[in-house]
Amino acid sequence: MKHIKRLFLLLFVLFAMVLLPLRAQTVLSLDSAISIAQANSIEAQQVRHNYWDACYQYRLYRKSLLPQLSLSGNIPAFNRTISKITMPDGSEAFVSQSTGNYAATLNLRQPIPFTGGSFYASTGLQRLDIYMDNTTTSYLANIVNFGISQPIITYNTYKWQKKMEPLALQKAERQYAEVLENIAFQTVIYFFELLETQETLTLKMENKQNSDTLLATAREKFAIGKFTEAQVLEVEVDNLNLSLEIEQLKQELSNRMRILCDYIGMEENVSPRLQIPETITITTIDYSKALSEYRENSQAETDHKHRLLQAQSELARAKADNGFSFNLNASFGLSKNDELFRNVYRNPLDQEQVTLSFEIPILDWGVARCKRRKAENLLANEELAIRQETMDSERKLSDFVGQFNIQNHRLQLAVRTAELSQKRYEITAESYELGKIGFLDFSTAQYEKDNARITYIQILSTSWQCYYNIRRMTLFDFENGVKVATDLPDAPK
Repeated sequence: MKHIKRLFLLLFVLFAMVLLPLRAQTVLSLDSAISIAQANSIEAQQVRHNYWDACYQYRLYRKSLLPQLSLSGNIPAFNRTISKITMPDGSEAFVSQSTGNYAATLNLRQPIPFTGGSFYASTGLQRLDIYMDNTTTSYLANIVNFGISQPIITYNTYKWQKKMEPLALQKAERQYAEVLENIAFQTVIYFFELLETQETLTLKMENKQNSDTLLATAREKFAIGKFTEAQVLEVEVDNLNLSLEIEQLKQELSNRMRILCDYIGMEENVSPRLQIPETITITTIDYSKALSEYRENSQAETDHKHRLLQAQSELARAKADNGFSFNLNASFGLSKNDELFRNVYRNPLDQEQVTLSFEIPILDWGVARCKRRKAENLLANEELAIRQETMDSERKLSDFVGQFNIQNHRLQLAVRTAELSQKRYEITAESYELGKIGFLDFSTAQYEKDNARITYIQILSTSWQCYYNIRRMTLFDFENGVKVATDLPDAPK
């Protein structure tokens, strides 16, 4: 019985050892690889955090426009000093003083975005204790105090924030979508690099099997005098070279597998078998349509608007910061002081204050003019940079569209070339076995057959890369005729 248990345990272990590699071997399509990368890759996680940062910045802007309520004070503020004071008879003397001050103030402040000023209101209470032979206590109540502070000639921060902050959030949204498309583009590159290596290895292993058969046949024919020793050695050398190439390709396959899995964030100990993608369902893209979508959807266009607004904002700041300043401050309040707390809220006294302050430069040696000229130059330079970037991007888009539009014809030629090369190889292999042609002709046909297959994979890769380059720039899905659908991740509260 004990031996039977050991036998079952051994069989279970052997079964597990065989099963685990099979479970790890999965079929991976291009669409699946892109979906995994856009969800799990490090680059995808980074862009999510960057987008959340923009969301938090926009929330800060919105909340900065809301009323701000705060409570301030000191409980207590004890002070014991020796101070010089003026006595009732006019003389001066150093007197020791000990006081305790308790205060609390409730403040409300509301920005006024339209004018750039702010409204404020407050209420507070103070208690003062003077410690002498007979301690005295008094109270001061600022029952209500409200007012307005309004710069007359100044740079209105709120006005420019209202223009730039929504644009900055839109820029972050489009940047998020663009990075996801860039992840798809990079996944296409790594996917096809691995696929090319995988297909090359498969072809070499098929050639190795055929070479083993040819070598066995050549040795049999050599034994009966139909093959020379040189012919046998020629096949044997080719067989050894194939073995060496297969070992090198296995190492390259392992490296490229790790690169793809690491990039897309696929779990470890998984060795996917790649599925050759189908050709893209559309064969041509209209450049005018691509250009229109680029101008409407791209992150670059939003970035250009944002940068232009920033430069215009700096110019407005330089013009406002010319040394002239006028500020209006007006307030009204009710307050009362008394030695008894119950009396400080009875019959309060009103207090009003209106101040119009100004500052006019007499001599600034042209500082204000230099600031304005510098800001104007910055704006002009930014406009030129944006114009150049726009021309470069549109030219790049034109190149991508042009490359994509010729890929379908190249794919058709590659498919036909692969079919003809396969047929030629089969005919050549049969002729070689019959001794009608030499090994060089057979080897050439085999190379052309393999090369035609790999060329098809390479052209297919170029086609997908061009397509995702166009999608990345335009944020438009030309296969389905809709804008790229991107589920924006909600920033944590």
